[in-house]
Amino acid sequence: MTTLENLQQRYNKSLLNKKETAKELNISEATLDRLRRANAINSKKVLGGIYFSLEEISRFVNEY
Repeated sequence: MTTLENLQQRYNKSLLNKKETAKELNISEATLDRLRRANAINSKKVLGGIYFSLEEISRFVNEY
């Protein structure tokens, strides 16, 4: 099972917020912010919140 399929099974949505993403990656939210600023992981801004697509999280996990 791929990382993306695994994420899709665990979450019934296509975007995760910062807290969920940090937990999934087993890093702090501050580290996640540093990765965002370094363009290592792409995010989306929706109604003032920062979100990460399951596809982007999967890409990040497989690349790093």
